Amino acid sequence: MLAHQCSARAYIAILIALILSIFLLTANRLNNVSPISLPHFSTGGSSLAESTGGSQQPDSSTDQLNTQPDNKYDQAATSQAVAEFCNNDWKLLRRKELGLTNKVAYTRRCIKPTHNNPDREAVGKISDSLVTGTVTLNLKANCEQFAPPPCEPLELDVPPAYAAQEEQYNHLLFGIASSYERIQTSLPVFAQWLAGTGAQLLAVVADADEGFIKPNLRALEAQYRNAGVNASIIAPKMKESLPRLNTNPDEKLHQPAAVEQLHFLLIRDMLDAATPQTKWLGVLDDDTFFPAMDPLSVALSQYDHTKPMWLGALADNWISMKIWGFMAYGGAGTFLSVPLAKQLEPHLEDCVRQTDVPSGDGMLRDCMYTRTTTKLTVMEGLYQHDIRGDASGFFESGRRTLSIHHWKSWYHVPIDKMAAITSVCGDCFLQRWRFGSDTLFANGYSITQYREGLDNINLDLMEATFEEADSRFDFVYGPFRPRLDRYDKKSYRLVEVDGTFEKGGQFKQLYVYRATKEEGSDAEPVDEVVELIWDV
Repeated sequence: MLAHQCSARAYIAILIALILSIFLLTANRLNNVSPISLPHFSTGGSSLAESTGGSQQPDSSTDQLNTQPDNKYDQAATSQAVAEFCNNDWKLLRRKELGLTNKVAYTRRCIKPTHNNPDREAVGKISDSLVTGTVTLNLKANCEQFAPPPCEPLELDVPPAYAAQEEQYNHLLFGIASSYERIQTSLPVFAQWLAGTGAQLLAVVADADEGFIKPNLRALEAQYRNAGVNASIIAPKMKESLPRLNTNPDEKLHQPAAVEQLHFLLIRDMLDAATPQTKWLGVLDDDTFFPAMDPLSVALSQYDHTKPMWLGALADNWISMKIWGFMAYGGAGTFLSVPLAKQLEPHLEDCVRQTDVPSGDGMLRDCMYTRTTTKLTVMEGLYQHDIRGDASGFFESGRRTLSIHHWKSWYHVPIDKMAAITSVCGDCFLQRWRFGSDTLFANGYSITQYREGLDNINLDLMEATFEEADSRFDFVYGPFRPRLDRYDKKSYRLVEVDGTFEKGGQFKQLYVYRATKEEGSDAEPVDEVVELIWDV
């Protein structure tokens, strides 16, 4: 009897202990439960956003993600975002041609454009920092380990996108004379501003008849047309150069014809290609670039195309003006009305023979002044860009520009990528904003942080960054402000764009600060990347 009572008491004690244990365990779990959260990257803190010189080295101990999600719900919630980041942003960063370091300090901002009629000439002011939420990415790692970095929203007030331009500009006919190779390599850049516009491009291939294997002009023309450019690629009708004034009569004439003479004779070729809709003939260099067609067309519409009109820009170097004279400098784009071109056409060969200048622009000037009464009308916004070296002062000045020249020779910028933003927000190319006290954003070109801040910098003046930026250039660009030392500012430059211009899509700009290996340091350099993701 006693044994049975002890056994029953033991069972009851065990049962009570078990119930108590379950209760305590449940209470403890309820007390310590964590809120649902995404796996996270290590962040570089504010030092990366605030630094003004040299690349900050992120802590290598924090560049790996905690890959264990808190629960199955976490994992399901992030899977789609991870896939989108890996299939888009990650692949963009890993493009071989970008040449980024293995690890990058990465920031992205999601931009929502607003259209509240901004003052395009003013520098917009935003109190917050632009470069925030910096994280460290190891581009050699498996992207699927990582959760998407934050993409903090940002509203920017910009002009609206230009109206749909399909076949809208068939009143414009552009002409170039150059080598087969240069015309071929220029296709992506010409397509940037010509594709789908209806404007015509006539290209005279100066060396079309050279060599044992002649260039395939029809194939090149097909490449342009497949890219959406209404192009005609032709061989020169004139096969050898004409003798100029004071040319030695015994001197062998140049064969094939000199590009400079073909450049001048484009006037006849373009008249042959003109349609009843053609109003303006634009004689260009093969590195003349127009950021967008709409503002160019609007500017030309201010002039009467039914009368003889000669439109263009002067050189921006006063020394060039002294040497070559008062004329339209062709790299900026020279525009002739059809009536003026018809006046000149019968005199073209005689004008070549009676000039002593070798340049096509000079031939046009002499012919214009001796065969017509038309004088040059200087058209604001066209730029000859006779600047060498660092052109950042111009591109960070916020100027509206109709044309750009010398971008792949006297200085180098990815001009087609820079101007692609015009398809998102029209006249926002090179529009500027000031972020916080030290950062200037020039849309399509750079994000620049100033070590001493912006309060004592006059942003209305152009920084004298390019060679000889002095009194030779001040009649176009002056007055200048002094050039800053490279240690006084830190610039992220645009290197790549990606995405769609379709409504509801996204368009991405990648700005990069190239890190350099510090002397005496074993640490590998880390490039810094700012990705701006625009809603379209």
